[in-house]
Formats: sequence, structure tokens, C-alpha cells
Amino acid sequence: MHFELNETQIDIKKAAREFAEKEFDMDLAIDLEKEGRFPSAIHEKACRLGFIGIDYPEEYGGQNFGLFENVLVTEEFTNKDSTIGVALTLSDIASCILIKHGSDDQKKRFLTPLTEGKSISTVSILENEEDLILPSSKKSEGFEIIKAKSWAIHASLSDFMVVIFDRPHPQKPLSMLVKMDWDGVNISTHKPLMGLKVSRAYEITFNEVYVPKDYLIPCEGEGEDPRRTFRNFSLIKTSAQALGIAQSAFDKAVKHAREREQFGKKIIQFQGIQFMLAELYTLIEAARGLVYQAASAYDGEDRGLDRIASIAKLFSTEVAVRAAIDSIQIHGGVGLMRDYSIERMLRDTKTIQNLFESNLTEKARIGRSFIGQ
Repeated sequence: MHFELNETQIDIKKAAREFAEKEFDMDLAIDLEKEGRFPSAIHEKACRLGFIGIDYPEEYGGQNFGLFENVLVTEEFTNKDSTIGVALTLSDIASCILIKHGSDDQKKRFLTPLTEGKSISTVSILENEEDLILPSSKKSEGFEIIKAKSWAIHASLSDFMVVIFDRPHPQKPLSMLVKMDWDGVNISTHKPLMGLKVSRAYEITFNEVYVPKDYLIPCEGEGEDPRRTFRNFSLIKTSAQALGIAQSAFDKAVKHAREREQFGKKIIQFQGIQFMLAELYTLIEAARGLVYQAASAYDGEDRGLDRIASIAKLFSTEVAVRAAIDSIQIHGGVGLMRDYSIERMLRDTKTIQNLFESNLTEKARIGRSFIGQ
């Protein structure tokens, strides 16, 4: 399937690229990673310029575009820098559930601050055991999370989270909004990751957390499943992040190969290097087609969305890992140095490959989709 961007989409990509070129500094990225510090100033500027929340409805501060345009921004951000790009594009990860399933009041209260740079959100997925969540015994309406443990990205920075129950009970809600400062919500252990040192993961414990009725996310009608929404949205966003990283690793490899000399020749003149670059270029173009197709399917509510979202994430992340490894190989010793961004790309892309779902899970989902066909 061929995707030709319209003029508006071309302008969005250009604006995102220019913003990243101006604001994303490699030295800053290295310092942020060493300190585990979120790029707050860049995040506020990205919100002010409309890059965060580009797919939100206008009445809640967005620009009324779709995930496709969100993907274009994500691709450009991670192309410039994997660490800063992923951190920014994960800052509103809970928005997809609110946009598709939240009430008008919930959207106004929680989406608008995200676009203004005043709030950061996260998502926590809990296994819904029988004693995990019950109608509240303390108050007449609402539910109570009795005792649970999970983890979430950006938890220490977030103002609220969307809690999703992975194994729903017919008499209990599928998802709910939880404020991070509520009694019983505790952000405990920081879980260091291989990459994404700026997008920190934390363990969260819930102990008798009362959730008022108006914080329950309404899910009415057939197909209204916030778990599916979040899964497909996060897989496609991850695919776009990986695509941007893969393109960046490739571009850096080409640049280095044109400049580096061995045996009296630029190394790009060696056929072995040309073959590596040709294969990478082909894989990246194929990944781009899959990522754009998946984003288009999400916006169009395509019936084949589940499968294409898994395919796009599986393929694009594997391409990104290979692009980073091959780029390191072409760079030689300097590709291993922390002062360069190549080794950081490898750590970041390997982390997003397994962050929400591993690629083994994607293979299993794709395989199961053929049953009954």
C-alpha cells in the first residue's frame, strides 16, 4: 500500500523536523540520560507548538488530526534523537483511552492540561483478580482497588494515570482514572531499564485506593474495549519511534561511510558496505509502509487493525535494532563510544521493542489471527 502525504502532512513533518533540529541537542541528551532527567523545557515548547496533542479534538486543545499525523511527529522526533524523542512522545500515552472512551467532562479535565504542558500522564495495567477491585464499602458509589502492584513509565512525573484491568469482570469497570496524589497510591521502586534512561519506569502499589464514580471511564457498546485501544495505539506509536531511530541510524551510517577512508578509499566505495546500506534502506522503506498503514487503519477503525498493529511493531522494531547494530559496525570503534548517539540508539530501540509487549507476543498474536480464517 502506497501512502503519499498531502500538503498538510508534509508541513507537519517539516515543522516537527525543524523543531527537533533546533531543540534536541546531543550533548543535552547525554546529560539528560546521565541524570535521568526529563526534558521539561522542550516538552513545554512541544506542547505550546501543538506537537503534543496533535490528534486531540480541537475543543480539548488539540488540532483534530489523527494518529497518522501523530506518527509523523513521532518519527521526526526520534529521528533526531532517540532518548528525547521517545520521552516526549510517551508523555501523553494515556490520551488514546480518554479520546476514544472518556466522557466529555473527563476529556476536558484531563486532555486540555496535557496539550498545555501542565500535565503528564501514564498507563498502568493490572491483572483483575477477584479481590483486586470491589465496589467501595466506604462510600455509596465508586470502586476500591484493594491491593495491587504494577509499573508505569513517567510515573514520578505524571499527574494521573489510566488504570486498565487486563482480565475484566462483567460487574466491574474496564478502566479508570487515578490521580497520583491519592491516598493509597504509592510510587515506590525505580526500575532501571537498558535504555530510555530519561523515560523512567517505576513500580506502583495500590492499597485501598478509592476511585469515585466519575473517574470510571465509560465503555458502552460492542467493541468498546480500552485494553484494545491502548494496545493498538501503543504498538503503533512504538513502531513510529522505531522507524525514526532506524532512519537516523541509517543516515548516520551513510554519512560516516562517505567520510571515512581505509586503504585509500572512502569506505562507502566497498561493495560490502554498499550491500549493508542497500539492505537497510529496503527494510526501512518497508517498515515505513507498514507503520503508515497501521496508523491509517487505526484512524479508519479498520477491522484488520489488531493484526497490522502487531505486524508493524514486530517488523519496525526488529529493523531498528538491526539498523543500530549495522550502523555501529560501519562506524567501527567510535560507534561504541558514549559520546556518540549510536550505542544509545541500540539501547533505546531494544528497550521499546520489549516495553509494553515483547515481539514474541506479537508473533503469537499474529499466528492466532489465522485461526478460523
